[in-house]
Amino acid sequence: MNKRISNILKKYSNQLSEAEKYDICLELSGLQRSFKWDEWEFGFGLLKRHQLIEQLSKENLLRITLLIVEWEKLTPGVFRNSIETGFLDKIIQQLHSIFQQMNALPTTNNKIDPNYDFRSDTPPNKDPDLYSETLRNYHKKLWSKTLPNGDLFNLSNNETGNYLHYRTNFVELNLTSDCITHSYRDVARMQSVVRQVPENEMESFFNSLYSIGGYTLFPGGVRKGFQTINQARGCHPRIVDRIDLTLECVKRFYENQDNPLQKTFKGYKDFFGLFETFKGFVDFFHFQDLVSKDYNEIRFILPFDSSFPSRPFPRDLDEYRLHIKNTQAFVSARTERLLAV
Repeated sequence: MNKRISNILKKYSNQLSEAEKYDICLELSGLQRSFKWDEWEFGFGLLKRHQLIEQLSKENLLRITLLIVEWEKLTPGVFRNSIETGFLDKIIQQLHSIFQQMNALPTTNNKIDPNYDFRSDTPPNKDPDLYSETLRNYHKKLWSKTLPNGDLFNLSNNETGNYLHYRTNFVELNLTSDCITHSYRDVARMQSVVRQVPENEMESFFNSLYSIGGYTLFPGGVRKGFQTINQARGCHPRIVDRIDLTLECVKRFYENQDNPLQKTFKGYKDFFGLFETFKGFVDFFHFQDLVSKDYNEIRFILPFDSSFPSRPFPRDLDEYRLHIKNTQAFVSARTERLLAV
């Protein structure tokens, strides 16, 4: 298949007519498995974010050719626009580059790209937490380091059925990726607020959540009688996927204080024991921008009610804008911390 694709790419040049370029894209799209291209939000967004083309996996570059061809059938002029803006040429050039690299000696890139959008190597409409190989590699690189007790948190990606595996004589964990921020863009009870935010502003906020600063690891192996931490913090009506409220619960857990996630945390006490203290946990996963300098208080993204009221979503447009501002600031600052590791 790769040889066939490579031969098709060799036909492409800037001198070809629009019709000839379309025929080449039609050939490429014909080699792709069908998918719901019209629901691929990230794919459509690439037409305005050309800078992400270099991040795309080979598979997603090829899927873009299918998207353009299929969209042209419904909206004539789309294909011509992709040529005039230089978008199509960049897609083909990047495919050429990838196929050339495939034929060269393998190289290892250990650098963390702060601008990498993990949807770039994720199949359309799938979750990067589960499907982005780049995200998994970044997690392995970032968190395979020394624990507070001096032991190495040595993560393996070679265990079948595990995302990242950690094992000692006393602890065995399957660590899984978790996107720790939320736009609430698609939450039904938030629609009256979300609709007041201009589309370009919402799009910018949503896209900003896919950089490495917005991700962490939690144990994901299901244990009898307990939700996973990812499940519990996402589904608990008093937490609603908020990382600031999650950290308040983690702090209280280390201090033996009751909190909405107490039962779940007890089920994974061996995980939390690895970091010994709340400070150890915060420093290990670089959550310093959400705590005070003395680690005694959480810097909440929204005003905090210590009673943990139900459904602590942003209540109005002002609070939602505060949520956007503080979430983006946190992700940006944490990304910078991770780059310094």
